[in-house]
Amino acid sequence: MKLLTRYVIREHAGPLVFALSALTSLLMLQYVARQLANLAGKGLPWAAIGKFFVLSLPFTVAMTLPMAVLVATLYAFGRMAAEHEITAFKASGVRVRSLMAPVLVCAFLLSLFMVWFNDQLLPRTNHELRILNSDIARTKPTLALKEQVMNPITDQFFMRVARVDARTNRMYDVTIYDLRKGPERQTIYADSGVFLLDARGEDLQLQLMDGHAQEFLRGDAKRLQRTYFRTQTVQLRGIVQQFEATAEDNYRGDREQTVCQMHRTYMENAREFKRLRDEYMDQAGRLAGKGKLITVSRDRPGKELLSTFYCETLGSRLAQLFLPKKARAQAVQPPAGQQPPTPPVTQPVVQPPVPAPTPSTVTPPVITPVDSAALKAAMRRDSIMQDSTQRGILPDSLKPDSLKQRDSTAVAATVLADSTSVYATAMRAAQQQLLAQREVLDGLSVEIHKKFALSFACLVFVLFGPPIALRFPRGGVGATIGVSIVVFGLYYVCLMGGEALADKGKLPAFIAMWIANVLFSLAGIALLWRVESTTDASRGGGLREWLADRAVRRQLARERKARAQNTVTA
Repeated sequence: MKLLTRYVIREHAGPLVFALSALTSLLMLQYVARQLANLAGKGLPWAAIGKFFVLSLPFTVAMTLPMAVLVATLYAFGRMAAEHEITAFKASGVRVRSLMAPVLVCAFLLSLFMVWFNDQLLPRTNHELRILNSDIARTKPTLALKEQVMNPITDQFFMRVARVDARTNRMYDVTIYDLRKGPERQTIYADSGVFLLDARGEDLQLQLMDGHAQEFLRGDAKRLQRTYFRTQTVQLRGIVQQFEATAEDNYRGDREQTVCQMHRTYMENAREFKRLRDEYMDQAGRLAGKGKLITVSRDRPGKELLSTFYCETLGSRLAQLFLPKKARAQAVQPPAGQQPPTPPVTQPVVQPPVPAPTPSTVTPPVITPVDSAALKAAMRRDSIMQDSTQRGILPDSLKPDSLKQRDSTAVAATVLADSTSVYATAMRAAQQQLLAQREVLDGLSVEIHKKFALSFACLVFVLFGPPIALRFPRGGVGATIGVSIVVFGLYYVCLMGGEALADKGKLPAFIAMWIANVLFSLAGIALLWRVESTTDASRGGGLREWLADRAVRRQLARERKARAQNTVTA
């Protein structure tokens, strides 16, 4: 059995390395082609360009390794079935699941490696790559004008030249579109000009000759001012900026954190989410009234179960096994028959008594004189009260009960309207904060489960690949590549669709991220059971034979149905 195990693993090793190299190269070329516009012509050092490609490699490998496992499994089992090795194994009493056992073990170990890869290495490289992209974006290259095209010098300054003399930096037939003043945009036409850099090599100076400038006065499209000039200088600051690497950047996004870092962030945000949810329910309940139903986002757990097991349970067990134990100092025991030393008793600090105040220190009471202004204001209020009584405007103490009830009803309605508006404003504010907090929690849950789901995709594809390969043993390399593309495409459609639904709160994150693995695993088990239940080595050859076999089966079914109908009629 050891010989058989080594043989099966060796059959998978070569195709796995080749598929991983080919797929990674293809995806890297596609990624580099998209980023080529940001890298070309910026005068970046070769170390920065090499670092960019190296940091882009882990993300590509995380995507291509599961697909390479599927390609290797399809190719290896398809080749063994095409050369009748599976028939020989079955004749010797070796079942297909026995041949798959060593591959499943290796796929499980590879999945554990991918868990470490996606949890530790990938976030660090993503963090370094984001910093490098920011540094590259801030880099502004040395000015190089192209003829007969629009040259975007900045996002608000464009220049078109008919011809450029590279030896003297002289331009001919120059057109400049200056949008730096907003509505007062300016267009400059010049017969010729010279572009120069200052001594520091950062600011650009354009010396234009024989032309005119057009601009809209105060942003009014109906007022155009035209100014003619013999010479004019236009200066642009900060055009050239050399590449400078960022020394430190502590900010980390979701894809730049490890599972344990996201676990701690999740718990902090979960507490805030619970507080906002309770606040929203309280405000909505007051606004709707008792007995009314209110709609609120479903509650989120305080801890993500998968990250809790990985970081707390499994992490503590591994720490106990591999990390050195810390020794604790024990108390020194006194010799036999000797009493332990008694610690010194600390005497309390006695505060000196506070002396009683003497008669000379007692402050006599201050007699405040009557304020004449306050007395005049009181007399004025009394006169106003008398005047209002004569006019029929009575105070509350003298009003009849009907007037008191009407006034109290008006005041209650005003207070109710004010409280309703306050509750509605507080509810809307709590709802917006709750929505933002919910998106943060769901995003963290999705990233945590995605790391594990993509890692164990290697095991899923090993379970799904051999039954497909044994179903079409003579399909060749074309069938292997075609089936791999279709299967991996369906897998990623399920994964991305589940991620979109989880981000919107439509599905829990563990269902959205693991549904693809569960479906493909069940399909692989069902196909494996059908392969194991057959007595021949394979079910047929290529796709064309399978379609012909299906057509013959349908024809036989129609003939049996026709014979049954004729028998009943007779």
